Amino acid sequence: MSQTPAFHQASQWLTWLEQQHPSHEIDMGLTRIRHVSKRLLGDEPIAKQVITVAGTNGKGSSVAFLTSILEQAGLTYASLTSPHFVRFNERIQFQGKPVDDASLCASFERVNKARFDEVGVATVLTYFEFNALLAFDLMQRANLDVAVLEIGLGGRLDAVNLIDADVAIVTSISVDHVDWLGDDVNVIGREKAGIYRANKPAIVGALDCPASVAQYAQEINAQCFQNGVDFKVENHTWSNSSGLTVNLPETKLPAMNMPAVVQAVSCLSYDIKVADIVLGLTKARLIGRFQRLEWQGKQVILDVAHNPQAAQNLATTLGNEACDGKTIAVLAMLGDKDYQQVIAALSQTFDHWMLASSQGIRGLSSAVLAEETAKYGVVAAQVSACDTPVKAFSQAISMASAKDRVIVFGSFVTVGAVLAFIES
Repeated sequence: MSQTPAFHQASQWLTWLEQQHPSHEIDMGLTRIRHVSKRLLGDEPIAKQVITVAGTNGKGSSVAFLTSILEQAGLTYASLTSPHFVRFNERIQFQGKPVDDASLCASFERVNKARFDEVGVATVLTYFEFNALLAFDLMQRANLDVAVLEIGLGGRLDAVNLIDADVAIVTSISVDHVDWLGDDVNVIGREKAGIYRANKPAIVGALDCPASVAQYAQEINAQCFQNGVDFKVENHTWSNSSGLTVNLPETKLPAMNMPAVVQAVSCLSYDIKVADIVLGLTKARLIGRFQRLEWQGKQVILDVAHNPQAAQNLATTLGNEACDGKTIAVLAMLGDKDYQQVIAALSQTFDHWMLASSQGIRGLSSAVLAEETAKYGVVAAQVSACDTPVKAFSQAISMASAKDRVIVFGSFVTVGAVLAFIES
């Protein structure tokens, strides 16, 4: 890596970063990022308070709920999420707006400089570590009330976990990223619970979280708050053991993630009013999570569902909605995902399947997807194969009537490609 690349555009820095790590390789651990962070950040916090969110599903909607509430409460905040859909800047947002290119370029220079020690030896960072340090650097300079950090993979050894959380949420646990986390939900749960800190609020977000999550919180003497025990929802009213009650509103995002979010907000040191919580929950929006839009007069829903739990949630949500016409799938997935169970969960949901191939070393062909749909009785006449998600989406739109709905799902890459096409 060059010590001082002279780039003046964010796109140049991103091209440089991707060339260093073309496969976005995963090399988990905190040793490298800790060395660079010390030179970059010193001992100063990145915000007055930090909320960290981990889990298999529900992280994105939880971050969206949290930041929307912080907005209503008049607090200054930033968020780190991944991956992005169209532009890298989406990953780091201040007051709900993606970081601007000039700030991002300046941060790239600072992070790259911090990689080098006093004798000029560079620490080699992964793409994800660089991403996290950019966010930490920018947040620290913004004098924030709250930073909201989403864990990308796992918990304990994820680069984001370098920062000590004042409040930590584990949303839900199911099997995903098997190559890195294994297929034992208790082991996965313990790994994700690694974001908890001693003497700090540790929130167990899902009613069915494995016992290992709360057990770890108790082992390290965190302040453990369990859904269904220390806070609960009955008849749309949230309450906790401290006597706080909140009437939960109807929202555009999955309601299952609201209880943990409300508990997290109640644990902050700021005086956030119940009215701000309710309005924040109501206004929360999130790209690519059952996101509705209209394209060329057709109904479109974008959802990144890429594991069995998310697919089952999508099937349930679609099943609960009336549709006067057909439901058409646009599906492309990555080969390291459990595409068999995703298709199984949605096998009875669609009238037609537009299957697309994903590119790259993790790509999965439309032919493999077609073989899997056939196992569940989907006949050849109900399936079309395409080279790319954009071609599949275009064909679905051409096929659909105004009464039909087109559902784009399977990965962030799939939804991102379609979003970029729509916005072009």
